[in-house]
Amino acid sequence: MRCSWWSVGLVAVSLLASRAAHGQADESTTMVVPDTPSEDSVAVVEVKRALSTATRQLESRSAGITLGFADDSDWVGTTSGEWVRGNIDWMREDNMEFDSNEFGALEINMREVAEVHAAKVNTYVFDDRSALVGPAMITTTQIAVQTETGVVVRPRSELSRIIEGGARELDNWSLALDLGLGLNRGNSNQVDFNMRIDLAREDRRTLSELGYLFNLGYADRALNVARHVVVFRTRVWLTRLWFVEPIVGQLLSDGFQDIRFRAQPAATGGVRFLRVPSKALWDLAVGFGYQYNRLLDPDLGVENPANDGLTRFETRARFDFTPDVYLTLTWVTNLTFTTLGNTNHTGFAELFFEVTNILSLQASFLYLRTEEPRQRANGTFPVKNDYFFTLGVSLTLG
Repeated sequence: MRCSWWSVGLVAVSLLASRAAHGQADESTTMVVPDTPSEDSVAVVEVKRALSTATRQLESRSAGITLGFADDSDWVGTTSGEWVRGNIDWMREDNMEFDSNEFGALEINMREVAEVHAAKVNTYVFDDRSALVGPAMITTTQIAVQTETGVVVRPRSELSRIIEGGARELDNWSLALDLGLGLNRGNSNQVDFNMRIDLAREDRRTLSELGYLFNLGYADRALNVARHVVVFRTRVWLTRLWFVEPIVGQLLSDGFQDIRFRAQPAATGGVRFLRVPSKALWDLAVGFGYQYNRLLDPDLGVENPANDGLTRFETRARFDFTPDVYLTLTWVTNLTFTTLGNTNHTGFAELFFEVTNILSLQASFLYLRTEEPRQRANGTFPVKNDYFFTLGVSLTLG
């Protein structure tokens, strides 16, 4: 989701927009788009004039708003006063990918976007999961979209996503691949490898995620880490803040924890209790589920497999420190109320440094804990806590 913005002198960006009045439509409004583009030096003056005219109309709340587009290209004006011409590919999580005619693919944080002149038809999705389709102009506080029935005005702070053109199924999908490697040589020789694959589909009201995490480690050529984790989730937004997750959970296989297979399907409900555009997102969820846990080599007196009811507590957060640096945090507690000793926790943190629109440098930390590990057949007990830290790269498509 990133690209070579430094060659432009264009700072990657995001928006902290203020709220405005609710949207309104006027069927008598018109739109003007010239057939041929003009030279950039002349066109940018006309684009500024068109946006200035639209801003005055929006501020005066006039009944007959007219969006007079000055060029048939998309234009983005930054808070530093720079303008780029091209095509909006998408915008989500307050980051816009813009295909510049001169500089190629750029990722621009909405915090640094002052105005947008989008003469091409796009789909604009808002926090309440509603969507508008058409050309649009975005000012510092509002967005005006020329729909088939007229110009609809919404607060810019409520804009959640931009999808190029009309809504297409392919635009709802994304794929991410993370690769990490850790090396230690000297008194002990340690090699750690980490791979994570995340597939997600998100539309106006639903989010589906499927992720696979693989950890592998060798110490002095002896295998000492072999872990497989699968996470899955389907979320349905009820309002802009409240959601339910009919199915969410984790699958785990880890021989060194003596876990052959552990499954924890659950159903939860939650709230996005913090949303600061371009700064922070924070979700909380709680629900109930079931845990199936089959051990690899338990002692004779240990119940195997174990079946438990659980209460699931989860929190997920994202914090953007700069347009190019952000942190994601996930914590899950599965409280097995039928056998408290089988209660377990998973914590995951990732710090990203964006390099291009698809490439990021990444540091990740995984924490796993079981409150009371069961005794093995040889009389030993697995350690309660597992930690895994790697540095690597992240590739994102879609």
